[in-house]
Amino acid sequence: MTKSSHHSNAMQVRQALWALQKEVLNSLKEQFDTEVGYESQPNEWFNVLITAERYKWLRELTSLMADIDIMTELELISEQHGETARAEIERLLFEEEPAPDSFTKQYRGLLLSGASLMPLHSQLRAALQSLPKSDKKSEHHQSHRKAWHEEHRNQARKKRN
Repeated sequence: MTKSSHHSNAMQVRQALWALQKEVLNSLKEQFDTEVGYESQPNEWFNVLITAERYKWLRELTSLMADIDIMTELELISEQHGETARAEIERLLFEEEPAPDSFTKQYRGLLLSGASLMPLHSQLRAALQSLPKSDKKSEHHQSHRKAWHEEHRNQARKKRN
């Protein structure tokens, strides 16, 4: 693959992940509004999202989204970047046997509770197929994902100088 195809494929995955996250948040807001009996205002909903213990599980998705954004801003997206992005997204959203209180378990419950997420879930799975698959362990990908931040900082430093 060329640099442009790695970047193009990563951007498609990023867009699919953003669309899925948006629908997850919309679904959760609908549930919350039903529970409180009125349509919450955006600032109230945002405050609930960041402070309520019951939504703490979303932080892992938010963190992954931020890291994928950083990766897609890199000048060069390598095959290893693509492998890590795919492995981390698959670990978070498609894990076969998730832990009881994990993001995956919470997400799967939300996915099964309504049809609105299923098309976006499938779209993300299809987009992931364009990224290279890896046989490396999860720890490798988690450390490589952290390295994206340093690459991004170095790249920004070079642009400033």
